[in-house]
Amino acid sequence: MGSLTLGTVMSEATAMLGNRSDISQSRCSFYANQAAAFIWRVENHDLAEGIAISSTTSGENRVTLPSDFEGLISISNLSTTPPQVLTAVNVDDVDSDWTYLGTPTRYAMYANYVQYWPSPDSSYSIQLRYRTKYATVTGTANTFSIGSRHDMAHIYLTASYIADSLYDRENSALFNQKFISHMASMPSDLAMRQRSREGMRISMPHDPRGFQRLDSLTSLL
Repeated sequence: MGSLTLGTVMSEATAMLGNRSDISQSRCSFYANQAAAFIWRVENHDLAEGIAISSTTSGENRVTLPSDFEGLISISNLSTTPPQVLTAVNVDDVDSDWTYLGTPTRYAMYANYVQYWPSPDSSYSIQLRYRTKYATVTGTANTFSIGSRHDMAHIYLTASYIADSLYDRENSALFNQKFISHMASMPSDLAMRQRSREGMRISMPHDPRGFQRLDSLTSLL
């Protein structure tokens, strides 16, 4: 979690711009959240990772995505031994393939739902790993959900956004460059996770992910 509150980010960002009196609190709050949302999305924070588990119904191949869904990481069938990661395909592959019931091995993303193929023939426990949407901060005493090591980058980008909204191009460019430099020097969550290399190994798959019937391979040609 971040260590700065919304009030602190607004105060420091406006102070960098000379404590201008023509900057409203609502404008500062808006751009502080826009800056935090940008960092949230480009950095792929660990805190943005979510898990949802649902059960399929026989004959029903569509499951609605969680309300806070923003991006997919993986989908796994936990009912198989061992659990099996489903393979992503295009919706036209699913629409043009044979229709029958079985154990889901593939999936397609469409609109606000996931479509499994083949259609489940039973109740399967499906795990969805995904990236969540940014949650807007409204209270001035509330902290942001981005990592604390990005606090200064957050302030720099907020100042850049505010300056740009006031047609102060010079300060906007200055603080945007400070933001870029700070982010470039800061390791991502993935890089931090990989620093602990205990137990990390290289593995090569011996079998394809998911069984596929021979008559379904025509859509892959």
